[in-house]
Amino acid sequence: MRPADLARLVALAAMWGASYLFMRFAVPYFGAVPLIELRVAIAGAALAAFVAATGGSVGWRKHWRAFLFVGAVGLAAPFVLIAEALNTIDASTAAILNALAPLFATLVAAIWIRDPVTPAKMAGIALCLAGTAVLVGWTPTPLSPRELLAASFSVIATAIYGYTIVFTKVHLQEASPLGTAAGTLVMAAVALAGVVPFVPPPHPLASIPPIAWMAMLGLAIVSTTVAFIFYYRLIADVGPVKAITVTLLVPIFGMVWGVVFLGEPVTPGRLAGCAVILAGCSLILGLVRVPVRRPAS
Repeated sequence: MRPADLARLVALAAMWGASYLFMRFAVPYFGAVPLIELRVAIAGAALAAFVAATGGSVGWRKHWRAFLFVGAVGLAAPFVLIAEALNTIDASTAAILNALAPLFATLVAAIWIRDPVTPAKMAGIALCLAGTAVLVGWTPTPLSPRELLAASFSVIATAIYGYTIVFTKVHLQEASPLGTAAGTLVMAAVALAGVVPFVPPPHPLASIPPIAWMAMLGLAIVSTTVAFIFYYRLIADVGPVKAITVTLLVPIFGMVWGVVFLGEPVTPGRLAGCAVILAGCSLILGLVRVPVRRPAS
């Protein structure tokens, strides 16, 4: 990997890791649904404009139904679940739990498209589950029922991500990756537009402090619009296998930003849970090879 590609990979992980920081700042003021509506509407419009400006095509006529499904189910729903969870749990925990997405993608792919579950993947799944237990269970004080419910929201969101990855692979193979990003974000905004009137922001927009507005814009522009452009450029330059290694860096940056800007504690359970989950993801993604002993002939 060239230095420029490595720099983009680290920058992408930093931007996606910052999304938890931005949501943690903004969600108490905007509420989960209005915040995510602003996120996907701004990012969807910006990415659609970027696709048009670069001579590309979103592919509305052919793929709008799949875009709508992925936007509503695969983006809007998990984004809202994670934002709601961040009303209760801290950014570091949410970022670490989000690393479980490859686990669920592996399970869905095995059931849906008969993608084989190798011994390495099985070991990775076991590590991911063990790491989650360590992360949730090894805490200075027991988690309250509300905190456990919020953590479950994050886990459900990653399960939806895992399903969406496989759905996209099956139904949107012919769509351009950047067009898919733009189309699904726009459709996520359309899906949430009908929900926002029923769950208005908890505070009047005029009373929301500038820091929350800056966090919302950072979430929409930096962690979504720019991050998607970086991600698909990285896929084009180094391929999807190397690009997916960003999954292992996002929780680290999520923890760093939480500690630096939110004063979140670095606990042994958090470090151990993160390490075990990332080790499991490395096995699932095939980034670490497990030596297999062949019987002597």
